[in-house]
Amino acid sequence: MDPRITQRRPFAVLGVVTQVRQGSETPEAFADIWRKFESRRQEIESLAIGEHYFGVNFPTDKEDVTDYLAGIMVAADAPILEGLEKRTVSGSQFAVFECQVETIGESYQHIFTDWLPGATVQFNPTVPVFEEYPESTSQQPVRVHVPIRRQDE
Repeated sequence: MDPRITQRRPFAVLGVVTQVRQGSETPEAFADIWRKFESRRQEIESLAIGEHYFGVNFPTDKEDVTDYLAGIMVAADAPILEGLEKRTVSGSQFAVFECQVETIGESYQHIFTDWLPGATVQFNPTVPVFEEYPESTSQQPVRVHVPIRRQDE
């Protein structure tokens, strides 16, 4: 599984946020998060500027906890609906890996334990890792975006 390297500009995502502790990332846990999103999807989609959904892992001040934002891209000045959060994903260079929704966990395992240690780039921890989901995950791949920088940065 070789990535393609791409540059992305900053963008805003509006959706539901759930704190996720490292080691608790199960398919069931993420299914619950996306069910919360689904309960608000129509409201959020009314503000969307794209058709894809995003799962963004924002770092927190706790070493083993991230804020996972399940949402949709919106304009930077979009209103924040009650009970939802809007956050900005920093622009960066990303290694983009494609996988099926059922293999996301295996893909993350491969990226961080197999690919990254031997890569000519390094992980950029100042930018969130995110997943980009097409409207139909049964027909198109999910794209996992891993922020990278050159080894000497």
